[in-house]
Amino acid sequence: MVGSSLETRVRGRVERRILKALGEGRRGAYEDIIDAHYASIYRLLLFLTHDANVAEDMTQEVFASAWAALEGFRGDASVKTWLRRIAYNLYLDAERRRKRDASLAGKRGESEAGVAADPLSRIMADEHLHRMYRALDRLEDQERAILLLHYLDGLSYREMARVLHQPAGTLKWMTHHALEKLRALVIGKAEP
Repeated sequence: MVGSSLETRVRGRVERRILKALGEGRRGAYEDIIDAHYASIYRLLLFLTHDANVAEDMTQEVFASAWAALEGFRGDASVKTWLRRIAYNLYLDAERRRKRDASLAGKRGESEAGVAADPLSRIMADEHLHRMYRALDRLEDQERAILLLHYLDGLSYREMARVLHQPAGTLKWMTHHALEKLRALVIGKAEP
């Protein structure tokens, strides 16, 4: 735990230096932010979208949006949390558009077909991973996002509260509930 605290303080100092350099107009500092966070933003969006191309496009859009909104960044949250909030909002917007378009076109079964053809699903040969992947896919968007932000991305409940605009205590409860639902889906005790 002590190592974790030290690591957090060091990251905080590095982040403050980068933000100061940005404030001074040094464009290279923004490249440092991209280098530090690109992979984790992409990974989060890949798990949310199940599509490498969409995740790549959305990741680039996250950093373009962040660049455009940089002057409004007050530093209330960490850069990590701020970027994940942008990513999650972009994902929710894309999902709303996709659902609206599917509804208008009458394509109710399109989302199930898209998951089956996902290249990531074909690569994952291990049955346990397939089961986990399918179970995650059956969770509601917010449940999946909570689990991915906390367990995959390593965000604390306080950081997740800033990303998802929910109280930390509520997120603890929601995480517990999402884990129970995921567990039931994985072991096959949940209804489809």
